[in-house]
Amino acid sequence: MNTSELFRLFGKLIDSDEVNEFFENHPTFKIEKPDCGTQYVVSNNNGLDLLFEPDDGAQGGKTKHLRKCQSMFLYSEGKDGHQEYSGDIPLGFKFSDTRLELLEKSTPQRTWKIGKGEVNVDFPNPNHDRWELENNFISAHYCQKSDEVMYFIVSRKNA
Repeated sequence: MNTSELFRLFGKLIDSDEVNEFFENHPTFKIEKPDCGTQYVVSNNNGLDLLFEPDDGAQGGKTKHLRKCQSMFLYSEGKDGHQEYSGDIPLGFKFSDTRLELLEKSTPQRTWKIGKGEVNVDFPNPNHDRWELENNFISAHYCQKSDEVMYFIVSRKNA
């Protein structure tokens, strides 16, 4: 599966023909039960999870008609029970890149430290960096004991 195939899912409803066809072509995905309007679709074998939720975020009540593909989680080997995602990663990023190598490839739009919020890019040991793409964001989430990339999240920019 390639990244452009995944990007076509952004903004599509979970029960749309396009999404159903994708799941038929990739049967390793398991659709989990919705929780407060969010619903994950997980493929440990592909190193990939998809998040479907309303454009306005999580909410109670019946939301199937609102749940759209908002984010994809691309996992490195062994993280959260996943095999490593083998497709292309935006900006030429790789799981083997250190944080410094990612920063050399592209300057992040935002750096984040849990408990502090947004911090300067040179802040030691941040939780994640985020870069802006055309219509999406990509963030690299780091292991706190090293600067190893645990996973990337590609998220749709909401209108």
